[in-house]
Order: sequence, then C-alpha cells, then structure tokens
Amino acid sequence: MLIKPIETNYKDCRFRSRLEARWAVFFDAAGIKWEYEPEGYIIGNKSYLPDFYLSEFDSFFEVKGTTDYDMNLLQQFSFATGKCVMIAVGEIPETTNWVENWNGFTTLFPTDNLQQEIVVAYGHRDMFLRCDGCGHIKYMNEDYSTMKDGHCEGFRLMPLTSELIAARSARFEYGEKG
Repeated sequence: MLIKPIETNYKDCRFRSRLEARWAVFFDAAGIKWEYEPEGYIIGNKSYLPDFYLSEFDSFFEVKGTTDYDMNLLQQFSFATGKCVMIAVGEIPETTNWVENWNGFTTLFPTDNLQQEIVVAYGHRDMFLRCDGCGHIKYMNEDYSTMKDGHCEGFRLMPLTSELIAARSARFEYGEKG
C-alpha cells in the first residue's frame, strides 16, 4: 500500500507534503531565506526538482520522508549545479536529546567523484546552529559546535531549539497557516 503525503499550503506556496511545509516554518522561524522548488533540472535523462534553495548558504535543501531516494542523482545534481545539497530524512528532530536521537542532515558536495557512495560534509549530525553571542546562523556539525568558527570571542554555537519547536508544532488543518 502506497501512503501519499498531504499537499499543504503555507505562505502562498503549495508544498507537496506537510513535512516540507514544516521545514519552511523552521526556516522562517530561524530567519533563513528560502525558495520552494525554484526551478527544475534535467540530470542525465532524469527530471529533478529540488525542494528548497537557501540563498544564504548557496545550497539546496532536500526533504525526504524516508531513506528511499536516489543518492546518486542528488550527487550528480550537486556536481552539475556546483552547489551543496543538504538532505533531511524523516521528521523534524525533537528538541530534547536531539543529539542522541537524530542523525542530522547528509550534505553532498559538488564533486564528480561518484566512485564514493556519498561525498559528505563533516560526517554526521550536520545541523543549523546559532552563535549565542552574535546570533549568526551557521550550518555545521554538532560535534564541533563548541568551536568559535570566526564568531564572537568566547561564545559557542547553539541548536535552534525554538525554531525546531515551531516547525514540529505547525498545524495546517482547518485552514491554519502554520
């Protein structure tokens, strides 16, 4: 039996699923500019329509409900566009113990070395984090979240807890807007 996602309206966009709409809520709560399905592409002989483009990160962001997707196609797309592709699998992470209970994003780099199964950034648990000194949002690995990385002296980067809560709490029933 095939389970079909529910199309969802948010911010004058018709998302293919509620999960995609919830990521849009997350981006809005975090102040991250996003474009939904900005343009389609032909990669090899396949059509491909990326979910989000995040201009501040000059990267695409893919929302996958399951691990059943074509990683090779996404790697080819990354190489063809010269941009990273961030892949979020499954539900928006919970804020309690998110480090132990969530694997983070997979990030594909624009390389044509398709001999490797996956060409990833940092390794695992990639996430959007905020400097608790200046408020700058960075996309990085939670294992290195205590590094200053050019931000305010003495401050560390923190998970976007309230933004994750906003995304997980978003409801779209009965005409609600998120």
